[in-house]
Amino acid sequence: MSFSIERDTDRTGQTTYLLLGGVFDRAAHRDLRRALRNAFARGRRGRVVLDVAGVEDLSSECVEVLLTGYTNALRGGYGFEVTNARGPVRLLLEATRLCPRREDDTLYAPVWLSDSVA
Repeated sequence: MSFSIERDTDRTGQTTYLLLGGVFDRAAHRDLRRALRNAFARGRRGRVVLDVAGVEDLSSECVEVLLTGYTNALRGGYGFEVTNARGPVRLLLEATRLCPRREDDTLYAPVWLSDSVA
């Protein structure tokens, strides 16, 4: 497996932390879905925090799982937060609004130089 999911809770048991690391490719979405389901099953009206600092890549299937988790959190009265996203993972999560956009409120778009400019 090229990914890891570590779980921890705070002292009160109200907040569940999922520390994600590695490459979350297409094969990882089942484990991610299971980890979120278990996190929501543990606490009543608690909070789930996903720390994605160690995530190198995130497949569309895993993004779908995170969006579903967010929807389930809203319906169930849970808190849901994605933290420490960086690089291309941050850009992807900003586009889905799972992470807040930067203050300048711009999305990344590559600049292609034409032959006449180069």
